[in-house]
Amino acid sequence: MHCPFCNYDNIEGEDQCARCQVDLTDLRRLQEDDHSDIERSLLNTTLTELSTKEYIEISADTSMQQAINRMSEKGHHCAMILQDGAVIGILTERDILQKYAHQYQDKSNASVSDFMTPDPICLRSEDPIVFGINRMMVGGYRHIPLHQNNKLQGMVSVRDVLSHMVEQIS
Repeated sequence: MHCPFCNYDNIEGEDQCARCQVDLTDLRRLQEDDHSDIERSLLNTTLTELSTKEYIEISADTSMQQAINRMSEKGHHCAMILQDGAVIGILTERDILQKYAHQYQDKSNASVSDFMTPDPICLRSEDPIVFGINRMMVGGYRHIPLHQNNKLQGMVSVRDVLSHMVEQIS
C-alpha cells in the first residue's frame, strides 16, 4: 500500500507508514487535497537535495587552532571529523564556545578530539527532509552529516532547511 502522503510503498495492512510514520488507518485524513505543498515537499524531498558538498573535513588529531583557522577562512560553522571516510565527530561553533573558548590560551595546541562532539547523529542521504527537521529539533542540532554506506556524502544545516521552506512558501 502506497502512503498517500509520502508515496512510500508499505506492506499491505500496515497501520503506520514505515517512512513518514503517518497513520494509515484514517484514510480520510490522508487525502492529497488535505495537505499543503510545503508538507508534501518536506516528505518527498530528500536531504541530499538540500545538502551541501562544501564542508570542512579534518582529522581528530588536528589542533584546535588549525581547525578554527580553517573554519574561519572558509566561513563555515562546523567541521566534520573523519577517519577512513566515516564521520567520527563534528566540531561546531557551539563546541568551540562552550567547551574551548574559556581555556583557549592554555589549549590552543590541544587536538580537536578533546572538544568535538563524538559520534554525531547522521542521517542517510535519501531520508526525507522531515527526518532532518525531527533530529534537529529533538537533539538541538544545527548541522546533520549525511552518509551513505558509512561514507560522508554531505551536510545539511538549519539554514538549508529554512531556505527550502521559504522557496516552497514563495
